[in-house]
Amino acid sequence: MRQPKSAKQIAVAIAKLQAQAEAIERKQGSVIKGIIKQMQASGITIAELRDAMGKGASKKPGKRVAKAKAGVRKKAAIKFSDGQGNTWSGRGRTPVWLMAAEKAGKSRDQFAV
Repeated sequence: MRQPKSAKQIAVAIAKLQAQAEAIERKQGSVIKGIIKQMQASGITIAELRDAMGKGASKKPGKRVAKAKAGVRKKAAIKFSDGQGNTWSGRGRTPVWLMAAEKAGKSRDQFAV
């Protein structure tokens, strides 16, 4: 069974991890600077890069673009009607008018369209 670490051991481990994180950030920063220099040398703009990546540089900040809804459903067909304007598609909760009719002894089949 492993012995629990002391506060000093934990502090040393944290310091090592922080040093590793800083090294990674420095490396990433130098890579990004190199990419920017290459872009400038080639005359590539950020907008061109966004377009090439499919991000759409023409979008203005703060404006949201409506996306097409995936799986848009049609309105459900009416399956039950009481002849007085009350209808139900058969989806979701049973409407009050149909529950009341069933309590009164009528069959749901009587209201089928």
